[in-house]
Amino acid sequence: MKTRIKTGDILLFTGLLLAAVIGGIWWLANSANAGDFSASGELVVTQTKEGFCRTDPLSTETTYVVETPGTGTGPDAHEGLNTIRIANGTVKVESANCNNQVCVEHDPIAGVGEEIVCLPHGLVVEIVQDESQATVLH
Repeated sequence: MKTRIKTGDILLFTGLLLAAVIGGIWWLANSANAGDFSASGELVVTQTKEGFCRTDPLSTETTYVVETPGTGTGPDAHEGLNTIRIANGTVKVESANCNNQVCVEHDPIAGVGEEIVCLPHGLVVEIVQDESQATVLH
């Protein structure tokens, strides 16, 4: 006995095939927009009001120092120094020579939209999905 494919079966198969093709195209388009098929694409943007700007992938492992012009007045004036560490998908201000230490005491950040601010040094460290979403300080 020969099995015959019914019209409903053909329509079902065609619909499933079409859905798979559309889903694949959608996935490829979104992956291409992220810039990388495997990386989350999240960026750490570090800026100062004096114009310093550095961008690193959140997936990187690095430590760097940001220097800002003197803070304070007279004999109390000193160069601002903040040590930033990116590791294990988080960002932290490890040390700062400002008086209030709010940026150092801040919990590490790991998600898009989170930021750490050092007001005495005019420093902002934030996580964004795309560099164009970063806060503009200057």
